[in-house]
Amino acid sequence: SSARDAIPHINARSQPGAIHSYDKGDNSRNAMQSIRPMSAADIPDAEAILQAAHRMEIPFANLLRRNLQLTPNCWWLLDQGNKTVGVVGAIDYEKFAHLGLMAIHPDAQLIGAGSKLLSHALHQLESLGHNSITLYSTDAGLAFYPRHGFRWHCLSTEWQLRKRAAHVPTFRILPSTDFARIAEWDSGIFGGNREPLLRALNEENPNRTLIAVDETGNFVGFLLAQAAVIGPFAAATPQAAADLLQHALTLNYE
Repeated sequence: SSARDAIPHINARSQPGAIHSYDKGDNSRNAMQSIRPMSAADIPDAEAILQAAHRMEIPFANLLRRNLQLTPNCWWLLDQGNKTVGVVGAIDYEKFAHLGLMAIHPDAQLIGAGSKLLSHALHQLESLGHNSITLYSTDAGLAFYPRHGFRWHCLSTEWQLRKRAAHVPTFRILPSTDFARIAEWDSGIFGGNREPLLRALNEENPNRTLIAVDETGNFVGFLLAQAAVIGPFAAATPQAAADLLQHALTLNYE
């Protein structure tokens, strides 16, 4: 079996958005389950499942659409009777796959639906040649994922800025669209190829990719400032990270 790293992710950010309704039939928990590939037409159903499972009015449609375009053969839905009740997918980073946006509608939980969908996804990813599969998990998933072969790797934390301190930059911070160069450098830190993802994020957030270079022009880090989130973000030194972050904080955010 493959080695899988479960990386707990503690916090989630809530944003306003519409919730699609889910109509449970009288015998839905006993209905036959089946798994099928997800298409663009399924995005509203997938978003409704994610919103119901997370109990947050977060808009997932754009994220689902982008990820489906990046890896159209790595997204699946679980149907129970005539209802779609589960979603899961992955991004292919060449050296490994990252599983994400897995959710089961609350009305279909605790009957093995999550295990069935996750097992299918892992089997499909392994058949595509991925021997390493990672994911972020909330605390609720820390007991679930190890049962499917994942092992705990590290904590991922979310930071919120309250007050900015004075900062004197050391490196030059420049805008860039040289994603081939950024991705090549990033692969040494991230461990996979994020060039398709970076290009997709840049299309959604134009002119918000920054690089840090030293006095000789050597590349020492990059940051992509999305409309409401900072990242992806990587730097060779703490000073380069600080310089990139301070520059990014001068931009406007939603």
